[in-house]
Amino acid sequence: MAVSHQNFAWLFVLRLVVCGVCSLSLGALAGAQDPVIDRLDGSGLHPGQKAEVVVSGKQLQGTMALWTPVGTLRLKPGADVSKDQPVALEGDISADAIPGIYPVRLVTDHGCSEASWVVVDDLPTVSVTAEADNRSSGQAVSVPCSIAGQLNAVAPRFFRFTLTEGQQITAEVFARRLSSELDPVLRLLGPDGRELVYSDDVPGTEGDALLQWQAKVAGEYRLELRDVRYTGGARHFFHLRLGRIPAAVTALPRLVTAGAAVSLLDAQGAVLSQATAGESAAGAGALVPVRSRGAEAEASSIVSAVVVSGVISSEAEPNDQREQSTAVAAEAVGIAGSFQQPGDSDWYRISAAAAGNLTALARTRDAASPADLQLELYNAEGGRLAESDDAGPKDAEISFQLPAAGDYFLKVTELAGRGGPVWSYAVQLHLGKPSVLVTLPADRLSVPRGGSASLVLGLRRLQYDGALKVEAVGLPAALQMEPIVAGGRQSAVPLVLTATDPAATAGDADWGPLSVRVSALDGSVPATVVQLVPPPPRKADADLFRSMRARADLFVAVRPAGEFSLKAEPSAVTVEQGATATVTVKAVRGKDWTVPIEIALATPADQLSPGLAVAGGNMTADELAITITAAADAAAGPCTVFLQGKSKKDNNERIFPLPPVRVEVTAKAK
Repeated sequence: MAVSHQNFAWLFVLRLVVCGVCSLSLGALAGAQDPVIDRLDGSGLHPGQKAEVVVSGKQLQGTMALWTPVGTLRLKPGADVSKDQPVALEGDISADAIPGIYPVRLVTDHGCSEASWVVVDDLPTVSVTAEADNRSSGQAVSVPCSIAGQLNAVAPRFFRFTLTEGQQITAEVFARRLSSELDPVLRLLGPDGRELVYSDDVPGTEGDALLQWQAKVAGEYRLELRDVRYTGGARHFFHLRLGRIPAAVTALPRLVTAGAAVSLLDAQGAVLSQATAGESAAGAGALVPVRSRGAEAEASSIVSAVVVSGVISSEAEPNDQREQSTAVAAEAVGIAGSFQQPGDSDWYRISAAAAGNLTALARTRDAASPADLQLELYNAEGGRLAESDDAGPKDAEISFQLPAAGDYFLKVTELAGRGGPVWSYAVQLHLGKPSVLVTLPADRLSVPRGGSASLVLGLRRLQYDGALKVEAVGLPAALQMEPIVAGGRQSAVPLVLTATDPAATAGDADWGPLSVRVSALDGSVPATVVQLVPPPPRKADADLFRSMRARADLFVAVRPAGEFSLKAEPSAVTVEQGATATVTVKAVRGKDWTVPIEIALATPADQLSPGLAVAGGNMTADELAITITAAADAAAGPCTVFLQGKSKKDNNERIFPLPPVRVEVTAKAK
């Protein structure tokens, strides 16, 4: 179904969940006291059941809740959160939860964790016992089941179960897909102790393992789970599934709209079943579970797809040559296809109604595809106009100014020549419609009580240079944000949240889901694509494995007061062309923070509205006058000025934002 320009959106409303410590300027830094989840051990993470979870990690004192999109867990009675030690929580999982991979966040009275990942399963869960370390026997389990635990260094885990003749068993381990440090290997041993089948790095599983076996003889079988390097530790956790389960590794297509049909494929590309993509609670553009359970299966297959809004053009074979190109719908926001065999090339015909920008963004790594795309753009005469095989840490990207209306051809290949149905891909398209791609540098934001914190949204404009309005929708009660007007040349906008009550008691009002809405001031709504780009890990965590799962979530909450907080009075001013306005910056300082505070722009000066200038200064007391000057030819209209305060005491530097100052530039009276 076609969509209008006003409704066209890959992601118009961004789901956020508010918590975590961030600093200002054009980056976000995690707070030193934010909780860190190393591992979750528990049971009952099943649709419609009460879950009990023990969280291990760091900075866990003051824990209030464990949030998931499908249920919030609270402290168990008697839990001691006065110390930094593992904490026990419990709560109900929604009966409507689709079995799959979900983010979880620990919320404390001093911050929240970045997202960790768990499996919500419809198989009963078994905890690992000491018997699993016994190589000769192993831990006895009854299939079907799921097993959650961790690996210790050098020591594999062994699980034994009885199969009847002809009985089929699937063993699937989730580790890399959960951002675990475990790089898993599975070995199935028969009743005579000999290896029957081995699995490592199955395509489509981000490096996880999956095997399937039909017992030729009745007897007791053992499954070995180990790390490929024989390492282990607290972050070498896993979720192992055993039973008569379709061995699905991917959904085809990987890019779908809500309600669309998808096929579930095994590692060889065979279609196992059909399923339907649901709505994305995490916001369009996120990798979310697909509901699927066959009539003969003992449990659901756990697969995901990227759910978007808009029209998707699917590949139509044969399209191996330019003359066989698949026609792309004029209103399409994306292309979905797969490389049927090694060396396959797929061609697409894109018809442009006028000259303008064409941007094509590959979506494979963050959609859990093993494919590595190369994109090439050709004109109707066969001349190559542009090519790309990567864009830094992201997949391939082409952004090209089409010189005229006409047909253009996009060639998609796998860089290493690999292929098979599991090597599927998606390409996000922007053609002939105003678009704004919004990038988030972190997945969390926490706000000091009585002050403000900022997370910068990167704005990449495609065929749109007008003013944008950025609003927060559904803020938690303790937080406030004034609407922001981003001028036509602004490419970065601090998203500034304020916790106005410095004396409030920590509670649920401090955190919750948040939506950000981006719209054009003239009433049109450019397409908005949001991509979460996590910040680089700290040096101590530089080697941590992180899944590339496509995400559009942000978590926010209130933390204890900072060393100082700032506000501007008035918060809105009008300045005539050729004139000056003044705002007063006021500081509230902690008792030990008496050093000067440098007040300056939080964004580069060239991000201001044309003709506008702001003079900062050094605040030695608790107030400082700041002047805002509009040149005689300054652009008339609304804009937003972002200020911040930077101060250093001993070796501790602190940077905090002010709530934005709204400025209306008016034409000079004649």
